[in-house]
Amino acid sequence: MSIYDELKKHYGTASAEQKLAVLRRELLRPIVTVQTSSKLLQDVGDEILGCLPEGIDPQEFKNTIQWLSDAARDLQDILDSLTLDRSKVQEQHGAE
Repeated sequence: MSIYDELKKHYGTASAEQKLAVLRRELLRPIVTVQTSSKLLQDVGDEILGCLPEGIDPQEFKNTIQWLSDAARDLQDILDSLTLDRSKVQEQHGAE
């Protein structure tokens, strides 16, 4: 069963609040995967550049790694802004 079918089956009639909680839980794993992968590629990027096949521009490769990192950060920020309970965040960090 695909993740789409499984989530639709289990949460199709859930409340909006429940769906946000599920959305957060389900998206954290792939976001962390992209963050970790982009960090790993950044760490070894210079060593990999000499091994790239002909036709792959080293600067484009570096740019792609940076774009992956930026995209993961943006996704994390979007997810946090829409799914974290602001009152709990304020309690943890002091009222703003």
